[in-house]
Amino acid sequence: MISIDCDLSAAFSQLDGIQERVSEALRPAVYRAARMVYLEAQNRAPVSEQGHWFYSRRKKDGTAGKKYWFASGSLKKSIYIKHADDKSVQGLRETYVIAWRKNSSALGYVPYAHMVEYGTARTAPAPFVRPAYDAKKKQAEQLIIDVIQRAVAQND
Repeated sequence: MISIDCDLSAAFSQLDGIQERVSEALRPAVYRAARMVYLEAQNRAPVSEQGHWFYSRRKKDGTAGKKYWFASGSLKKSIYIKHADDKSVQGLRETYVIAWRKNSSALGYVPYAHMVEYGTARTAPAPFVRPAYDAKKKQAEQLIIDVIQRAVAQND
């Protein structure tokens, strides 16, 4: 009779705690990656040499829309990064949104950012958010992978 003994207790003890460490590391890692894209979007946002007026659409009754003054750099200031609680599952899936404020805010906003990003019938697009994502995607993914690998390799 042959008897084979295999003791996996040492291997299991090394696996103990990995899920917790990875879960704890995930949100900060994704934030750092998202911040990379956010900063790139800010750098790519077009900045006019001087302030400018923006005119809203005419109202349905035919009266003129409102006139708004925007200082140079308003578009850049309107870009924000925010954790998407509704799309995230703590420790399993973390989502951050990078966008621009379209409603009045003390932090800065521009109601026309989509016109810059996608263009209009009269102006060509000058995209800055999508190219920022494209430029930083691989670097951001690698950052997340590196952080998760360090969390897995960490010994208690």
